[in-house]
Amino acid sequence: MITSIKNFIKNNSTLLFILSVGVILRLWQINWGLPELYEEATPLRIAWQFWNWGNAGLDFNPRFFNYPALTFYIQFIAQVINYVVGHLFGAYPNLDAFGLTLTPLAVTARVINVLFDCGTIIVIYSIAKEIADKRVALFAAALVAINPSHILHSHLIEVDPALTFFSTLSLLFIFRIYRQPRMKWYLLAGLFIGMAAASKYTGAFLILVLAGTHLMRSASVQEGLRSLKERYLIIAIGLSAIVFFALNPYIILTPEKFMHDFSFEQYHVSYGHLGVVSSQSTISYYLGDVLPWSFGWVFSIIIFASTVYFIVRREKKDLILLIYPLIYLAIVSTWAMRAERYILPVFPLLVLIGTIGIWRFGERLIEYLHQHQKEKILKSRYLQTVALFCLGLLIIFQPVLKDVNYLKSIGLPDTRSITKSWIQKNIPSGAAIATGPYGIEFGDSAYSVLSIPFLAVESERVAPFYDTRWYENFDLLITSSVDYDRYVQEPEKYGEFLPYYDSLKTRWKLAFEIKPSDFQEGPAFRLYTCPDSLRHPVLDMSVFKKLYANPESARISNFLKGLHAITLQKGKLEKSEQLLREILSVEVENVPLRNQLAEILFQRGKYEATLRHLELSLRHDQNQPRVYALAGSALIKLNKLKEAVGVLNKAISMDPKFEQPYLELAELYKSTREKMGLLDILKRYLAILPGESEQANKIRAQIEQLKKIR
Repeated sequence: MITSIKNFIKNNSTLLFILSVGVILRLWQINWGLPELYEEATPLRIAWQFWNWGNAGLDFNPRFFNYPALTFYIQFIAQVINYVVGHLFGAYPNLDAFGLTLTPLAVTARVINVLFDCGTIIVIYSIAKEIADKRVALFAAALVAINPSHILHSHLIEVDPALTFFSTLSLLFIFRIYRQPRMKWYLLAGLFIGMAAASKYTGAFLILVLAGTHLMRSASVQEGLRSLKERYLIIAIGLSAIVFFALNPYIILTPEKFMHDFSFEQYHVSYGHLGVVSSQSTISYYLGDVLPWSFGWVFSIIIFASTVYFIVRREKKDLILLIYPLIYLAIVSTWAMRAERYILPVFPLLVLIGTIGIWRFGERLIEYLHQHQKEKILKSRYLQTVALFCLGLLIIFQPVLKDVNYLKSIGLPDTRSITKSWIQKNIPSGAAIATGPYGIEFGDSAYSVLSIPFLAVESERVAPFYDTRWYENFDLLITSSVDYDRYVQEPEKYGEFLPYYDSLKTRWKLAFEIKPSDFQEGPAFRLYTCPDSLRHPVLDMSVFKKLYANPESARISNFLKGLHAITLQKGKLEKSEQLLREILSVEVENVPLRNQLAEILFQRGKYEATLRHLELSLRHDQNQPRVYALAGSALIKLNKLKEAVGVLNKAISMDPKFEQPYLELAELYKSTREKMGLLDILKRYLAILPGESEQANKIRAQIEQLKKIR
């Protein structure tokens, strides 16, 4: 056993070294940003919900189908292992203690992606070794190990590293099908295509690659079409579908929710995203921006030249390498939405194409030198070594530089952490803060936070919320480059947003500003406070008019409710009244908010209006003793004392332990000097009080005093 291990290490020492470098680069700064989680981390968050906190048992329904569920379940398994190990070593005495932690879970979730990346390195080595030779395989593995995009996404909790691994593993067996069309390769290809699709829907593109590779084995088009009916191919495709649905059972169990989320994703990719500049085509973004950033210009050119060379040569064994990247790029390039991680799954194969291209070029160069009798050069190992070293250096220079810069950047304090620290030191507890998208998350802090609505898709629908007049009574307003820099890229499209930022810059007071320095992560932040001269007692009705044409009624309602809570906290009753009237104009049957409006109207001395809204409230729900009590108070203020007595007694009959109507009636009888009425209500009030309480003793004294009066 030990001898076998030693032999394995000896025979694979270079690969193990490459793998070690890849692991180190991915584990370096793996805890960046923590304890704050500055990423969407969708797999982690969905898996966390499976614990069904606060309820009995586990609940494996993701209720989120923008992505398929395999990575969610993998993350849940990792969380279970995290808890079991932590529990055994005393870190988590119970599940409640486990529910309070984040850092270990985030690190574990990122390590899962590191493992997927390591698997991708090993698989691309295996593919290259089978197609070419060990030297090509080692070079391809090394380029994947140091690839900046792979390293970046292994530091994030995303679905793409899993998709990349399962896609590359599928390709290993698809390429074996071309060479040896055995049943087991079809089955394994189908299995891992299903797992790729279960990681992200785009994994289903591999079915086209499987079919294309299967067709490439045929000598003619007619023979190829007939081969599509072959049992092995049908079984492989069927198996991929079975695996996909087996790993995503809730797609079948909750089809309506699946169709809703999946339709949104379809719309998302077809419409685009805030920050995606429409003047640049998707294909030019991928070929002109993403590939040079990920591979460097030298290797990007080599990949392009190798692709052209393979197409010109038209050798099937080379052309099958192009099927996946060409199909994948052709499909995603039709999308308006684009992101660098979208094409991460084709990177390993692009590395392989470029590496094999270099190998083929080397073979042709040697043939050329032989033909021209350049024996001196051929025999010079020194020249060959220098040439290979220089080429390798040119290829890895840009990726390595980007790796260093990226790892350096995530090791620096994030601008969000610095900004949050400044706020906690300079803004007192209880302050009201309005914040834009991807701003500072305060969790369960002492601040009252209102999130300004934001949409990455169809952003213009939230333009009415970008008006400084909404936020005059806030203690702090946070803006960031996350949204502003995107809006300013296309002023014609997002012109409605820009006056908001201009107004802040020119009229509000800048309290704090931070811009990321070289290699620092995080957006730029500008924090503002509103000068007293710009604060108004009421909101200009024009801000409401902007909302009327907006179909986002739920978003509008939630925003206005949040704004109302802040204005009420600040004692701005006129604005609170305005906001509640706007909400109730739509939510006519919202009894709690109507009661709040009645209370505000009462505080503002609008007693008739108070009674009107209380009457509307009681139409929807008559069992409201507190509403009757407030109505009684309003009737007293209007000097309708007889009606007030009846209403207050109604409140008491509905809730005999509710103290307010007793006190109101006592004051009423005192003011009208009705001794018997006062004595009766005090006795009734005394009956509900704890026998030896201070209030009970006070009421007894009043009763005794009343009895002495004739």
